[in-house]
Amino acid sequence: MLKPIVHDWNEFNLDLSIAKSSLIAFDLDNTLACSKKPMLKSMAESLSKLIDIIPVAVITGGCLELVKKQILNMLTIGTNLKNIHIMPTNGTSYYRVNNDMSLQSVYEHTIDFKQAQCVIDAIHKCAKNIGVWKEPGDPMLWGEQIENRGSQITFSALGQLAPIEYKKTWDPSGCLKAQLAQSISQALPNFAVRAGGDTSIDIYRRGDDKAQALRMLSQYCDVNIEKITFIGDRMYPGGNDYPTAFTGALIIKVSNPSDTLELCNKVLNILEI
Repeated sequence: MLKPIVHDWNEFNLDLSIAKSSLIAFDLDNTLACSKKPMLKSMAESLSKLIDIIPVAVITGGCLELVKKQILNMLTIGTNLKNIHIMPTNGTSYYRVNNDMSLQSVYEHTIDFKQAQCVIDAIHKCAKNIGVWKEPGDPMLWGEQIENRGSQITFSALGQLAPIEYKKTWDPSGCLKAQLAQSISQALPNFAVRAGGDTSIDIYRRGDDKAQALRMLSQYCDVNIEKITFIGDRMYPGGNDYPTAFTGALIIKVSNPSDTLELCNKVLNILEI
């Protein structure tokens, strides 16, 4: 196995290396946009320009509907949609975008009903044992805590619709989330369990992670994986971006969309010359 290699976004001359890539892939939440929020206009404009020049992929733990809301609906009119690859639920599904904004499925690795129920039962039990399960009517619960996204099942400690300010203060050290992820992982040895957003944990079939998504992109796009760049914020052991660090692609850690925007603009300054 390759050793994990992660570069910080403001590393000297990193923009030159990215500009030589054949494909640039991004995480979504806290990388291209704030959690569950559309990209800002400045980010949308820069990403649209980038898509017009080079193939771009979005690989996110979120569902397809969030990608539409946060990314596709915000792109500049006339953006070259043939150049974008959409990979929701940690790349366990893959879509291409047609010029009329319709989506064409390339693949989807769906968890069957029986397995999904086992995962849901394990999440419920582990969350209760640790004390993070919430009953209906809890004032600190916004929406469902467990969402079956077809190819991935996601637990959100405060519910799927929780306000960002509450997400940020729920578990700032990450200890609760790490404890829950470890407990779920022990209960589900055939599944991968990764930290998603500030309050979420993603569970999917082992091997169906963002590293595999990059490998699939490499094959489908006929691009050597060493010529792919991936940019994300969850670049630590247990984070859902971290598996990409073992692929041989150029892997870059950002802290927020502002970092990503600055980096994209530097790369565009090179590519547009």
